[in-house]
Amino acid sequence: MWNSARVILAAVAIVGCKQPSFEAPAPVSLKTSHSKAQVVQLASKELTSAGFEVAASDTVAGTLTATRTRDRRGNYDYIDCNFAENSLAEQNLVSTLTVTVATTSPGAGTNNVEIAGSVLAKYPGMADSPLPRSESKSDCVSTGAIEKQIAKALGHTP
Repeated sequence: MWNSARVILAAVAIVGCKQPSFEAPAPVSLKTSHSKAQVVQLASKELTSAGFEVAASDTVAGTLTATRTRDRRGNYDYIDCNFAENSLAEQNLVSTLTVTVATTSPGAGTNNVEIAGSVLAKYPGMADSPLPRSESKSDCVSTGAIEKQIAKALGHTP
C-alpha cells in the first residue's frame, strides 16, 4: 500500500501542479541590409555572450544553430515551463534551448532573417521514480527574449 501511495503522491506533484497550456512565440522575422555573413557573425556574438554554444554556422548560407543547456531554473531567463515552481519536474529538469537563425536573399541588397527558439526538456533525475519522464518538446518553450535580443543586435526593433 505504501508504494501505491507514493505513486499517487508523485502523480499529484507532477500533474496536479501543471499550469494552463501555452505555446511558443512565433519566430522573429525581419528584413536587413546585412550580408548573410554579417547576420551569422552578429547572431553568433550575441548568442555566445548569453552563454550559448554555437553548434553549427555557415556564413555563405547565412545559417546558425546554437544551444544552451542548464539544469533546474538555469534557462529561465529565456524559457517558460508548464509546471509549478519547485515541482518534482522542475527539480529534475535539464533544459536545452536551441536557437536557429536562417537567412534568405529574396533580392539584391536585402536579406530576410528568421530567428526561432525551441526547448528540449529532459528529466534524468526521474529515471528511477514511479513516474519516469524521459524528455519533452512541449513542457517548456522559449519566451522569445533571446530571439528579440538577436533581432535588436541586427538593428531591428521588434
